[in-house]
Amino acid sequence: MHIIIVNQTPYKMKTKLTLVLLFSVVTIALNAQNVPFYFGLKAAPSICWMKPDVDNWSGDGAKTGFSWGFIAEKNFTENHSITSGFNMLFNGGKLKYPTEIDGASGTMYRNYYLKYIEIPVTLKMRTNDINGIRYFGRIGLGTAFKIGSKVEDKFTTTTGSTTTSNKKNYDKVSFVRESLIVGVGGEYELSGGPKLGLELAFNNGFTNILTESGQKAKPNFFELAFSVLF
Repeated sequence: MHIIIVNQTPYKMKTKLTLVLLFSVVTIALNAQNVPFYFGLKAAPSICWMKPDVDNWSGDGAKTGFSWGFIAEKNFTENHSITSGFNMLFNGGKLKYPTEIDGASGTMYRNYYLKYIEIPVTLKMRTNDINGIRYFGRIGLGTAFKIGSKVEDKFTTTTGSTTTSNKKNYDKVSFVRESLIVGVGGEYELSGGPKLGLELAFNNGFTNILTESGQKAKPNFFELAFSVLF
């Protein structure tokens, strides 16, 4: 008798979990009959940073970002809906780490500018109307695909000299980014039917986006999203 041991990497497990959740969400949405669809737009300033996972590496502070997107929402009960669409993400982060260039030791300060298009799938849970406002919580997953990246480098040697450089179309960033999305907010329905929304959301990246050997970091951001649904 032969025993086969299957060794699944954390990335494969996360990919399977994502597929299972997406399948469950789509199944619920397809089984919901005679319920309204809403479509709309969003815009969101953000505060973003990167969290390194390498010894002697650290974040170099937060930076501002921005996103805009299209929202598609379908109710399957009065207070629950599935939301999706797409988001254009313009964010990044700053890292600093020790390195050596041309025989000189020092510290690299790297500023990442990242552009991704994200496809979120989330569950939205609302309260009943409270003085004209319905509060909600939202949780789900986001899969994003890179459409651009660049870095700005500042290298400071141990002797104090500094050199700077820019790298456009930087190719050491992963094409796919996976994240957990958690948000809270409220929406107000106008007399004509449109709904105005305000949400504070946390987008927590859980996959490494640096592809160069020995480099690991995960991007995160908070955003304050303004939306209108029709």
